[in-house]
Amino acid sequence: MVNKISGKRSPTEVKHLHGQEITTVSDIADALAESFSDTSSSSSYTPEFKLHKARTERHPLKFNSSNTETYNTPFSMDELMDSLSACNDSTVGPDDIHYQMLKHLPSESLYTLLNSLNDVWLTGNFPPSWHQSYIVPIPKPGKDTAGPSNYRLIALTSCVCKLMERMVNKRLVWYLERNKIITPIQSGFHRGRSTTDQLVWLESFVREAFVHRQHAAAIFFDLEKAYDTTWKFGILKDLHDAGLPGCLPLFIAGFLNDRKFRVRVGGGYSKPCSQEMGVPQGSILSVLYSV
Repeated sequence: MVNKISGKRSPTEVKHLHGQEITTVSDIADALAESFSDTSSSSSYTPEFKLHKARTERHPLKFNSSNTETYNTPFSMDELMDSLSACNDSTVGPDDIHYQMLKHLPSESLYTLLNSLNDVWLTGNFPPSWHQSYIVPIPKPGKDTAGPSNYRLIALTSCVCKLMERMVNKRLVWYLERNKIITPIQSGFHRGRSTTDQLVWLESFVREAFVHRQHAAAIFFDLEKAYDTTWKFGILKDLHDAGLPGCLPLFIAGFLNDRKFRVRVGGGYSKPCSQEMGVPQGSILSVLYSV
């Protein structure tokens, strides 16, 4: 079976959590879903972090606001059109709405869409499909495809929700930059910067060390399963500590709450599973959450 998203072959044999090998599409999908759900469970955290998590979550976060802040006001048509123009075609999520459908809406329908998005923004009432995703498992290079943990999980979420996320993300990045919450030496999420800047900086650092006959040391961190295990309450606490009340953090809290997914293998789907922790790998806001 060929995966339509990556062009790679879909899993045809997966070793179940209890050791036995399974080969039917539905059983493979269910085994992967069970593994992914277990990974995103708080039970996978270390005992030390569980204690920290329990202590921290005893204190509820308050995001009360009159929503007069610039980043909490209703979205404008300019913001909607700007974000819509930045959307690249992608596979649809559970609601089967494609970006091309949104881009070809007439003016009156666009205003209806904007009013609907602002209603979600102001009330926090999310369409059920925004909490759901289809997971496409992509085999990691050089890994045994029989192991459920050896897959990168790409989440196919609602394109309408991703459009909304893009609008929210621009406001969030604006706030973080304006208040110098993102460190100046970070390249990600800074306008006009990219990973190339870091590579150039590293090369210059090494060359300068050679010129002065000095040692150059670098430390690289690769966080295992960062998307799958991110602490949701920790994300909201960071927003709270950054001084962000009102609609923006409440939207993020609503987006992260009660997430469900189904794994897609070939043309089959797993049973619905819960994602207790972590963020959808593939959504617009997830990358900023995981920094």
